[in-house]
Amino acid sequence: MKIMKKQLRTTGGFTLLELLIVLAVMAVLVSWGLPSLQESIRGNRIISQNNEMLAILRYARSEAIRRNQDVEVHLSADGTEWQAYIEDPDHDADVEGCQLGQLRCADNDNVTMATSNTTIIFNNRGYIRDADDAWTSETLYLQHENCSGNLRRRIDIMPTGQINSCRLPCGSVDSCGT
Repeated sequence: MKIMKKQLRTTGGFTLLELLIVLAVMAVLVSWGLPSLQESIRGNRIISQNNEMLAILRYARSEAIRRNQDVEVHLSADGTEWQAYIEDPDHDADVEGCQLGQLRCADNDNVTMATSNTTIIFNNRGYIRDADDAWTSETLYLQHENCSGNLRRRIDIMPTGQINSCRLPCGSVDSCGT
């Protein structure tokens, strides 16, 4: 009988002090990692919205070439959100989630957009032109509302319709590659 009691005492679990130390260490690690997790979430949001804008622009360009006619991309930004849609030249597209007459649309928040134009027109050769029918280039900037680090994206559309994107520091207006 005496042997069994001794054996039970040595096979015990954690003490309360050991448990509190483990919880304290875990709390420190979580509080240390939380800011980087939030930064990662913001980074993923700006990347996904940048990719969405690129997809809209590339789709509009390909539709202009395929249809052999002008296709317009309409852009609007309001505070910390932006919208974009591709107008159907035939005005009869019925795409789920978009208004009648829109080939594709996007509505995003927590990211600001800066551009000098509210309409980008791709012609039947995939080139962009301005309201005066002059060949032009266009630049868009997307930036997270709580920008820090490199959470800004620049999208350049060349007159030939080529579309490039790069990552920039917050608030920067540098060109890509500098």
